[in-house]
Amino acid sequence: MAIGVLGPLNGVINKTAEEIINAQLSSKVAGVLTTFVKSSFEAVDSALKKVQNLTKEDPAPGGQP
Repeated sequence: MAIGVLGPLNGVINKTAEEIINAQLSSKVAGVLTTFVKSSFEAVDSALKKVQNLTKEDPAPGGQP
């Protein structure tokens, strides 16, 4: 059922929606975003490990804390 309010734009909107669905654009964008977020968290994790190593206290001489 077409929406009559949009008039001449119905065809353009329908064709655009069809192309987006056929190209699986939503799935591809979701994949890109998932990869981006995962990579970002991996980078944060790596940075936190470096900070942890830099701020680690050296053991006192003679084995005493």
